[in-house]
Amino acid sequence: MTTPLPCFRNWLFAHAAEIDALLLDVDGVLMTSRRPLPGSRELVAALREHRIPFLLLTNDGCNSPGQKLADLAHSGLEFQPGELVSCGHALEECVAEQGWRDDTFFLMGDLGDPCYAQAARLRTTRDPAALEGDTCRGILIGEKSYDWEPTITAVFNFLVRHPAAPVVVPNPDIFFPLADGRRHPASGATAGFLGLLCRACGISLEPIFLGKPHAPIFRHAQRVVEQRVGHPVLPSRLFMLGDSLTGDIRGGRNYGTRTGLMLTGITSAAMLAASDLQPELVFTSL
Repeated sequence: MTTPLPCFRNWLFAHAAEIDALLLDVDGVLMTSRRPLPGSRELVAALREHRIPFLLLTNDGCNSPGQKLADLAHSGLEFQPGELVSCGHALEECVAEQGWRDDTFFLMGDLGDPCYAQAARLRTTRDPAALEGDTCRGILIGEKSYDWEPTITAVFNFLVRHPAAPVVVPNPDIFFPLADGRRHPASGATAGFLGLLCRACGISLEPIFLGKPHAPIFRHAQRVVEQRVGHPVLPSRLFMLGDSLTGDIRGGRNYGTRTGLMLTGITSAAMLAASDLQPELVFTSL
C-alpha cells in the first residue's frame, strides 16, 4: 500500500511544475453529503491565486453544468461553467465520431437541463411508442425519475429487434449517494440490467460508456485543458485526484494520467490496503 501523505495542497505546490492541470473529482474530494470538506475552499482559492489550471471531473450526467454548479454554490463552493467537465460533455465527441448528428435517440430519464444530448446535436424522444418504428437510431441512458416498467420493456424489445443499435451510457456508475446516506441506482445499473435481459435472448449488449473510468471523459478534459493553456498536453502531465479506486484511479491510470487518492470519500485505508489497484499517491486531507 502507498504510504499516505498528510496534505495534498502541500504536495501540489512543491510539485506544481510537474503537471499542466489538475483534474478534481467532486464528491468525496471537495465535498461530502453536500458539505465542503475541510480545506476545499482554501485549495480552490490557492489554485486560482497561483494560476494552476484545474477542472472538476464528474460522472454526474443528469445535471447540466449550470445545475451542478448551482448545487456546489449552495454548498459554499463557487466555480465557473468552464471549470467543470461532466460525462455528458463527452457525448459531443462521441456523436461527431459516430456520425450521429441530428439522429433521434430514445432518452431514458434526464441528461441535464439544458440537455447534453441537444448540445451534442442529437434529437431525443421519451415516447416509448417511438421505439416501435424506425424512428430511433439508439438508446441514451440518463438518470432521475421515469416510468420504469414501460420504459425498460419498450427498450428491451427495441434491442431484441435491433441488436446492433447503440446504447450510450454517459454515467457508468452503478449507484450514487443521496443526501440522507442512502444510495440510488444509477444508469450503469440500468445498462447492466438491460445487458442481462439481452443475454437471455442471445444478444450481447456492449454499451458505450463515457464517464470515469472510461476514456471519453478524460479525452474531453484533455482537449479542454489544451484549449485553456494554448498548447498540446500529454496525459502524463495531468493529475487525477479522486476518492474512488475503480472510477478515478483506474480511469486515470488507464488514460495515462498521474493519480492521487483522497481517503476522505468512499475508499478507506483498509479498502486501499486490500486492493491490487494502487494510486501513485495517497492523501489524508486537502
